[in-house]
Amino acid sequence: MRYIEIEQIGSPIRRRRDQRETLIGLKLNKIGRVAWPPDTPATRGMIHKVRHLVKITHDPAAPRVSAGAPAPNEAADIQLLRDLICDAAGIVLEPYDKAALNAGKTPDFKLMRNGELVGYCEVKSLFDFEVLEDPPEGEMAVRRNVPFYRKLGQRVIGAVQQLEAGNPEHDKPNVIVFVSHTPEIERRDLIATIAGLPVQGGPPLFMLGKKMQGQVCDAARKIDIFLWIDATARTCQHLTSPDAKHRATALEMFGLAG
Repeated sequence: MRYIEIEQIGSPIRRRRDQRETLIGLKLNKIGRVAWPPDTPATRGMIHKVRHLVKITHDPAAPRVSAGAPAPNEAADIQLLRDLICDAAGIVLEPYDKAALNAGKTPDFKLMRNGELVGYCEVKSLFDFEVLEDPPEGEMAVRRNVPFYRKLGQRVIGAVQQLEAGNPEHDKPNVIVFVSHTPEIERRDLIATIAGLPVQGGPPLFMLGKKMQGQVCDAARKIDIFLWIDATARTCQHLTSPDAKHRATALEMFGLAG
């Protein structure tokens, strides 16, 4: 099931009663409130009825045409991580040597400060071409795994496998860095992937199948801090769980507030 993200932007005051009832049916009825109804013909009809009062902020059916996605540049992403957060925190990204890489799985980096090992880091880059299928000639590109929950979930699971290889006892903080090169993939997609979408008066709405959602949640518990880098805006945000084993240490390590 796909979900449409909608936001109420207008007031139903002095509008017809059925328009207010439609807003209530969409779980809105308050300016600024956001809802995630299922993408069905009935939902589309309701949205059309109050189209002057709402805006669609994420439409899973909207076509996207690839505009020449940038080539992966891992070195540039690593430098961006250094520029935005590591250098200011005195953190050195130490790669594994060839012998360790040839021996099996490892994280991307050991995190060093003043010559001391303080954590482990896995970096994942996200590009447009990874979320767009190659269309037949003359046809539009279509987004796949919309809105990226499965892709992000797979990345979290894979990153944790790498981190566990280097930090099996989890005695140091585990860090995952996502570097996004596309506005199509946002930090809120990561939050929805690991914590679900908030539902007023009810439990969160999880976006993956039960089995995979369980795997993603189990993996996310082993991460002490997620760093989300927007490569275009050159900004870095973070995400932590209150239950993360080394949450306080990870926040202090990067000079971040909880």
